[in-house]
Amino acid sequence: MKKKCLLFLLCIIAGTLTLHAQWSVGLEAGYNKNYIFTNTGFRAFTSYKPLEGFNIGIPVKYTLNNWFGIQADPQFIRKSYKMERSGYFEGIYQKNTNSYIQLPLMAHFTFGGEKIKGFFNLGGYAGYWTASHIKGTQLDAFSQSYDLPDDFQAKRALDFEPGYNYDEKYDFDKRKDRRIELGLLAGAGVSYQLKSRYELFAEGRYYRALTDQQKNYMLNQIPRYNDTFIVQVGCMYRLGK
Repeated sequence: MKKKCLLFLLCIIAGTLTLHAQWSVGLEAGYNKNYIFTNTGFRAFTSYKPLEGFNIGIPVKYTLNNWFGIQADPQFIRKSYKMERSGYFEGIYQKNTNSYIQLPLMAHFTFGGEKIKGFFNLGGYAGYWTASHIKGTQLDAFSQSYDLPDDFQAKRALDFEPGYNYDEKYDFDKRKDRRIELGLLAGAGVSYQLKSRYELFAEGRYYRALTDQQKNYMLNQIPRYNDTFIVQVGCMYRLGK
């Protein structure tokens, strides 16, 4: 008897959720700033700077009731950063422009009125590092040094050791580079019901990678994690009746 009552109750709940459930699909685009979370203590006069990027995606939402849904956002996103050296090594730098295909999957919570609503998202994501471009200046250890007077005092390494510039596609190393990225996300925003089927939204979101950009290929390796903050806008279209 208890099993029949429990089964009946579950059927009622499932039927209620199905009655109010609806699919929505849309388009989103945004601006982001990506930071590298790492430890530079092992390398003096070295720092990592954030760089701007962008993202574009196709959000798909399955709304179960008026306050909860499940959302996935297949997207293309740029997560870039710059490594630069200071002091005696001033002028030496490398800019990494990294491209990812990413799939965030999250729980979508909604609150507020009929027209204007607030929402927040909690979940995780999986990404694939598809391409990388590097640009920078490094010392050329194999070049011939300039002929300098005996009393010359260099203020930086590039004053007496020629540097070389590069601007090229980065070739991934299967032994070193970890191209799968897994992480967590949190976001909050506001939406506006434009018409019965159209909804505009703006959101701020934070992605925190849990996987190192590098595989464990050497001893005492210092990990590097992406930390990405984005601001995006978009439009959703409700499918069905």
